[in-house]
Amino acid sequence: MPRNPKIPEVPTYDNRFLAFVRLLDELAAERCGNDADFYTHSAAAMSVIAEGMWWSEEQRLRALASSEARVLVDGEPYYALTQPSSIIVYGLWGAHVIPEPLYRREDMHNGPTIKLLEKRLGLVSRSMLANFASAAGALVAAMTDREAHATLCRLGFRPPSRSTLEKHVGETLEEMAVDPRALEDVAREVESIDFEVGAVTCGMDRFAARKDETLPEGPEREAKLRAREERTYQRRPPEPYTTAWRMAQSASVTLYDEFGIARRSFRYAVPADGDTKQLAARVVDDVLAIAHVFPKAPVVCIQDGAPELDVLRAQLRESLPEGVRREHVVDFHHGISYLDAVVTACEPAGDPDRMRAWYRHKLLDDDDGIDNILRHLIRRRAKYPVGSPARDAIVDAIRYCGKRRKLMRYAALRRDGLPIGSGATESGCALFQLRVKHPGSHWRDGLAGVLTARGLLLSDRWDHAFDAHHHDLLAEVTPACTA
Repeated sequence: MPRNPKIPEVPTYDNRFLAFVRLLDELAAERCGNDADFYTHSAAAMSVIAEGMWWSEEQRLRALASSEARVLVDGEPYYALTQPSSIIVYGLWGAHVIPEPLYRREDMHNGPTIKLLEKRLGLVSRSMLANFASAAGALVAAMTDREAHATLCRLGFRPPSRSTLEKHVGETLEEMAVDPRALEDVAREVESIDFEVGAVTCGMDRFAARKDETLPEGPEREAKLRAREERTYQRRPPEPYTTAWRMAQSASVTLYDEFGIARRSFRYAVPADGDTKQLAARVVDDVLAIAHVFPKAPVVCIQDGAPELDVLRAQLRESLPEGVRREHVVDFHHGISYLDAVVTACEPAGDPDRMRAWYRHKLLDDDDGIDNILRHLIRRRAKYPVGSPARDAIVDAIRYCGKRRKLMRYAALRRDGLPIGSGATESGCALFQLRVKHPGSHWRDGLAGVLTARGLLLSDRWDHAFDAHHHDLLAEVTPACTA
């Protein structure tokens, strides 16, 4: 009978393993007493494991510390300096202070100095073991630094202080945000799609995030500086700043199976000062990869009508290969909201003539429905005086739908079972906001890193992306030949 996959396989045939378990129980019982309840005993066993893991890492780190007089780091020569030195290493089970000499570049005057353990292990942010950095980074992508620290402690790990975690994990995420496209390329090479893709949708959108911005020269900055002079600071005061809401950009690609069920989504985001063209290019990379494997799957770009989002439509037109069906539409719900406003302003209470249903029928079932609606609205506009709420609603609907007429032909897509709403992209905005818009949250630095990490996590790409980032930190360290 097969085992439940959630139950781990254990080597019960191995006497050494069984002896380890008996010893673990004995050590735990010594800490909590033989009469302790089940959960207290488990907590005591976890503390034994934590100390054992820390000591195991300590011994292995000390064994890896170099004592060579000269070494080669990726082929470049370094020599050991004579003054005592050490390196602090943060792990899941606690911090380690490992004595090891500094090494200086040999073939240049006053060359740079390095710590070999950092290079040999690929320490993340020059201080974190990779397994700790990966776990902490994924948690920070999902929750605040304070919550991540508390979660690690609650699970029985022994992370550094919250401020240390915030500093080093923040630096790591910012480094990963420098080129997220390259990390996504690596993840794409190793991931697989285990279902038949029947359609692909993509789109971009915006959401607001609070940014702390340094105040420019002027009366407001001078007033804050004067107020600061009246207070006594125990540490260096920060630059005067102001908080403003800025529109970050998000995007998504969603894969539907042959039955029209959304099976997987990829998420991306950049802060307000991020490169929108680069964001669109990352979306196109995934669309092209899917189109290469599933060339018969239509690609539907669904967005609202904002002109700044046209960058994605333009890149898709340029990049999608011939033979792949491509559709560009305005999100149905954005368009219909203008027509609903017309009904609210122009129709009697309760909409007795069922104009809401008529507008929907025209858009969803009639290939020329948007043309009929525009002609209808133009005729109705003349019935209302300039400046009246009814005429204003009609004018807004004509302006919106008239500019986007070619992007509001939904009937053919609906007959083919293709999506016409940007719910996947809208939900992506909400998922990013859940992380960056906690009550009271405001960002001075680090927003790009958190958005990048959250996108990778939501896309189920964090592990592959982090492994690629860590691989770039590793260096080959070998003893130098001495004559």
